[in-house]
Amino acid sequence: MTLRAIDRQRGRGLLAAALLASMLLLLTSCGGSAARDLGPAGQDAVPSLPPTATPAAHTPKAPEDILPTVTPATISTAIPAAIPTVILVTPQGTAETAHSSQTVTAAHAVSDASHLPEAAPAAHATADAGQLPAAHTPETAAVSHAPATAVSVTVPAAAPAGPVIVVVDAALEHQRMDGFGAGHTSLVYAGTLGDVLNPDLRRQAIAAVYGQVGLHIGNLEAALLESPGGWEALANDNDDPTRINWAGFDTSSIDAMKSAVVDLAQPYGFDGYCLAQKVNIRWASPWLKELRTANYPRYLAEVAEQVTAGAVYWRDTYGIVPRYLMLFNEPLSGNGELDGGTTQEVVDIIKAAGSRLRAAGFGEMTFVAPNEETERQTLETTRAILADAEARPYVGVIGYHTYPYGSTYADINRILATSGSGRPDAQALAVRDELAALAQQAGLPLWMTEVSHGAVDPLSFDALRGRAIHIHDELVYAGASGYFGMFSMWDRASQREHFGNDDLGQIEGHIALIDNASSTVAITGMGYAIGHYARWIGAGAVRVEATSSDPLLLVTAFHDKQAGRVALVLINNAQNGRTVEVKLQGLTPGDTITGEQSTADRPWQPLVLAGAAAGEGWTLTVPAASVTTLAASTDSAAAAN
Repeated sequence: MTLRAIDRQRGRGLLAAALLASMLLLLTSCGGSAARDLGPAGQDAVPSLPPTATPAAHTPKAPEDILPTVTPATISTAIPAAIPTVILVTPQGTAETAHSSQTVTAAHAVSDASHLPEAAPAAHATADAGQLPAAHTPETAAVSHAPATAVSVTVPAAAPAGPVIVVVDAALEHQRMDGFGAGHTSLVYAGTLGDVLNPDLRRQAIAAVYGQVGLHIGNLEAALLESPGGWEALANDNDDPTRINWAGFDTSSIDAMKSAVVDLAQPYGFDGYCLAQKVNIRWASPWLKELRTANYPRYLAEVAEQVTAGAVYWRDTYGIVPRYLMLFNEPLSGNGELDGGTTQEVVDIIKAAGSRLRAAGFGEMTFVAPNEETERQTLETTRAILADAEARPYVGVIGYHTYPYGSTYADINRILATSGSGRPDAQALAVRDELAALAQQAGLPLWMTEVSHGAVDPLSFDALRGRAIHIHDELVYAGASGYFGMFSMWDRASQREHFGNDDLGQIEGHIALIDNASSTVAITGMGYAIGHYARWIGAGAVRVEATSSDPLLLVTAFHDKQAGRVALVLINNAQNGRTVEVKLQGLTPGDTITGEQSTADRPWQPLVLAGAAAGEGWTLTVPAASVTTLAASTDSAAAAN
């Protein structure tokens, strides 16, 4: 589900769905091909560090360098803007504060999750954002994201007698990372609403999402609408699917995405995006449904024409030809965008659209598919696609979602109660084993392309730690090489237009929330969680084996041979601090390690480990309930040369 509806409530009418569709199109993610250099962007705005504190990966900007300090609007944020505090850690692991400043809060008017309507998680009326009319109310989407049963919380165990031993073995390599993203939205709408962000607010939002969090892949939620005049005139461009009549297509969504997002985000390294010309006969092209019944071959040809037209427009108008195109967003489940379609229909569309793209000169472009609502449905649909020898070559990435609402990895409280308590959900891990095996057998990367509705305040530290754990689990248990949040950004004006309320706290999962009235931008818990990885781990880095002696201390490790660095993300889920001894095998790190740390008080505090023993690893103390990223240079670059 791309924009997993911002309003998953069943009783919303066509207006919500339509607006949702337009939003949803904006929010589905597809990764691109270009590797991103995490180095120089924004270095001049980094809080000053001691002379030895040169970040091993890239030098991230602290939130206060981009986001203004303001007075809280409705409630004070649970995740204050990062403070330019540097923590020096001695070889014995004693933390000392080198620089400190007062806590900064970011304005937002997000209500507590307890204020959400009881039915909020029950239905998920998602449509591709951009594929829904701007001010028109389609029938409520019959999506099935019913919440799962409640789960009991396991109290974390007491601290172990000795230090936690973390072993990183660079010789045991796993997946190559593609990166971190979201469904990228322009927040520019047709009609009188237009661009809901003024230039300064857009600059802040772009800087936060792409400069600070570091998103560099994902799907551009902007598609050609087959209509001569917007959502009120949806119709076939002509009666010949072999000839594109450009007068029969509305290009405004793509044009807005190019000028309002792509051009502004490119200086921050946003270059790995993919197109999202998704097939949606439920909202965007309802006329296709009747044609499917009357003339199935002609239906497939018209679908292929529509997909190809989107790719051709990006190429011929803007010179943009991404590696991937997201073809579906829950075609047979959730959104049900094929509206009663079949598995065979999905296979047939892939063959027809893939063949048409090749004929149009797109020799390398492949699809991110099928992006079904659940892991199980993704497995079923993907197996059918890969079993067809003609369809298989057109698939470049296996995409999946982690619903229904209330399930283990959709709900933050369930994440904290399972993996966050040292007891991962066995069933959730089993289906990830199947996904990993399928991807490995097919030789395809695996991306988790959408999750939302975590049932907590989007700006809370629970959201940050919960999503950091979720990322860990998708990377370790599913072998995913890409992880996406919901939308790149969302604002009050869009919330009001689409759902008739100002509740930005209604849906957890977006990367940044924007308050139009106060002209402020707040990075969410999801955004901070992704940043702990994306700010330090570039495309092309390889996840290497990393183990922890304590189930409450989760670890992932990454080796970027070309950049010559190693990075670790440590998540301490215990309610007390842990002394951690990191032992490196097959790597020779420099003797200065940098990074950042998030606690309930402050996210992304810069860290410097002083006096680390070169070639042996290092020791540090991590606070209770914290997320820590560490990075160090290695000799791998020289060895590779």
